[in-house]
Amino acid sequence: MTTKVIKGRDDKGLRISSMAYEQLVRTAAVESGQLLLETYGQHNIGIRLQRPGGLHLQINGPCGQRLGAMGLPGTTIDCRGSVSDDLGYLNIGAEITVHGDATNGAGNAMAAGKLFIGGSIGARGLTMTKWNPEYARPELWVLGSTGDSFAEFNCGGTAVVCGVDAKNPDNILGYRPCVGMVGGTIYFRGRIDDSYSRTNARLAPPDDAQWQWLVDNLPVFLQRIGHSSLFDLLSNRDQWQVLNAVTPQERALMFSGPMPMAQFRREFWDRTFGGDPLRDLAPGLDRSAIGAIVTGELRRRAPWWANNEAAAPCTYFCPIHIPTVERLRLIREGRIDEAYQLVLRHTPLPASVCGAICPNLCMENCTRTGVDGSIEMHILGRAVAHVPPPPEAEPLGRKVAVVGGGPAGLNAAWQLALAGIETHIYEKDTRLGGKLAQVIPWERLPQAIWDEEIKRFCSLSNITVHLGVDMDSATFEQLKAEFDYVIVAVGTHRPRRLTFPGHERVIAALDFLKEAKTRKTMAIGPEVVVIGAGNVGCDVACEAYRVGAGKVTLVDIQKPLAFGKEREAAEAVGAQFRWPVKTREVTAEGLITDDGELIPAQTVFISIGDVPALPFLPGSVDTLHVGGADWIKTDGAHRTSDSQVLAIGDVEKPGLATDALGAGKTAAESIIAAIKGVEFKPFGKQLISPRALTITHYSPGATGTSEQDQASRCLSCATCRDCHLCETICPTGAISRVDTDVAGDRGFEYVSDDKKCIGCGFCADTCPCGIWQINPF
Repeated sequence: MTTKVIKGRDDKGLRISSMAYEQLVRTAAVESGQLLLETYGQHNIGIRLQRPGGLHLQINGPCGQRLGAMGLPGTTIDCRGSVSDDLGYLNIGAEITVHGDATNGAGNAMAAGKLFIGGSIGARGLTMTKWNPEYARPELWVLGSTGDSFAEFNCGGTAVVCGVDAKNPDNILGYRPCVGMVGGTIYFRGRIDDSYSRTNARLAPPDDAQWQWLVDNLPVFLQRIGHSSLFDLLSNRDQWQVLNAVTPQERALMFSGPMPMAQFRREFWDRTFGGDPLRDLAPGLDRSAIGAIVTGELRRRAPWWANNEAAAPCTYFCPIHIPTVERLRLIREGRIDEAYQLVLRHTPLPASVCGAICPNLCMENCTRTGVDGSIEMHILGRAVAHVPPPPEAEPLGRKVAVVGGGPAGLNAAWQLALAGIETHIYEKDTRLGGKLAQVIPWERLPQAIWDEEIKRFCSLSNITVHLGVDMDSATFEQLKAEFDYVIVAVGTHRPRRLTFPGHERVIAALDFLKEAKTRKTMAIGPEVVVIGAGNVGCDVACEAYRVGAGKVTLVDIQKPLAFGKEREAAEAVGAQFRWPVKTREVTAEGLITDDGELIPAQTVFISIGDVPALPFLPGSVDTLHVGGADWIKTDGAHRTSDSQVLAIGDVEKPGLATDALGAGKTAAESIIAAIKGVEFKPFGKQLISPRALTITHYSPGATGTSEQDQASRCLSCATCRDCHLCETICPTGAISRVDTDVAGDRGFEYVSDDKKCIGCGFCADTCPCGIWQINPF
């Protein structure tokens, strides 16, 4: 291999700076594994250098600070002279030889590798070393002596100090070595004073294993520094001593010493805690003496099998509150049809929304992410695309009108129809779906899946769809007269506008996306600007590229709110994001910012949100004027100030498609409860505490691509998995499994026998699902 020479002076004889010289060395290391360096005090030589097959640096001339710092395995450095401070700083594998002296900080914070010093070193050598037991200990070999504060806070490094031609023969380890040392070993030959830290290091002759290690490795050190002839001088065992790190247990005895427990309580416990370390935290705690093992009423606490009393994160954070844990249990038990029916009783669009466009808050909050990765809801959602609908209940003889056929209106109608209530949808467009069908690109919402789910929706006998209905006040009043309830679910289809100069040149994102969804051609030019960098703006960018744009820039006055698949898709096709940008004017040349910069564009879109259009709304329905628009005011059941009118979805406040579906389900349930004369009970379970779950029972594994794979991976949060762990671990055999049969629904429960239970809490500590709770008795 050719040796490359790197000189430390330029053609004019001037010293090259450390930064420039380091760059020369790095470039040369890529080309050759043998480097000859002629240095003039440059710093950082060999820092973070590594090469496949190994790298060797020979250094001639004075060397500056941090030689071999952050050295990597496979790199060797041979310095023929002396070096300055921090030799081998943070070294993690390089072997460095210095034939002369090294100054302060040699081996500082090193974690692996070896330093061979042919002279002496300055202060604070081998300080703050680190040692990972998976690797060899870091080593520092010194032929002469060390300066003060040697091996300070040493955490595992090994040092050998030979005492040959020492700078201070009467104290070869300097003043106060080994302060704060918690690991490692110091071998030394020669005299030291009594300033070493006796609470951190213990002086002793080398034992047999230590001596064998020393004589085995001494020849390597002496050969590296060119002094192999010294082996006979240095191989006299009687001349060597060792400083071993004091263990924490030994250090504790230094201060306390063995003593009877009564004395320890009197002199330490009572003095520190006043006999009760919890007196300030729990002053009302019962502190009376109890037996070591008690059962029944003598227990301070007792277990409770709280099956299904809390909500799993997937259910809690899902706006529709789909019971995913129950769904996956049915799949594991082979009851696939029941699992599908369970989902369809919560939403008519599991494949279109859960399986395609939803950001899946359930996955984002899934406890399984603490093991390997969340349950794949897309797989579960798509599996329900072609499943027939659940059976409809017997007719209740009541009628409900739904104004608007978007996701909120669809789920409201779906829930009412399944409950046996005749439902009529009045939609302004020529198709159902609202923005799902009108705006979201078919690339993200597959049309075949959408068509199949709409076909299933329309198959319910209790649903009648009226398309092309332009709602006005008179028509709305007619609906109130003909129907028991009217649900307003018209969404937000009126784009927000800004009135800067040239605003008439700007195209609303909603209008563009509706046209793009129909695959109509549109001439937009090669350069496009989108005002508003949210997820809708990202959809505009993707569609703009699809219809011919060459460059799309999204601008916003704040950090873009876009996230998830929409932003990823926009960035993938080349969209650029800029903020903060305030629009001053839009001209034929493009968008002019508040700073006077022109962002060239032939077409400018605006995507700053949409608002409801409610000219048909009667005065009996209260609204809130917020952000320049009117929004319908509702309560928790989506009821308005008019007892006959409910409002759901974006007309209340903007949200996700799943928010709209959830609102539709809740509103329908409140109507069903009112018609049946029962109390309306919205979803009210609390989120299960992560501390209640024991995920350490699970090991990372492959995600899988089937429903069964996902069902097997589910941790079954807040719902008993029937794993028998509690029954197995109970030390008194107090827990047992009991079969149940409630109204023909066969199941099981785990019970605890008060006569055997001692309130130890093992059941709660081991339950992977967080079912067992330990409560005060």
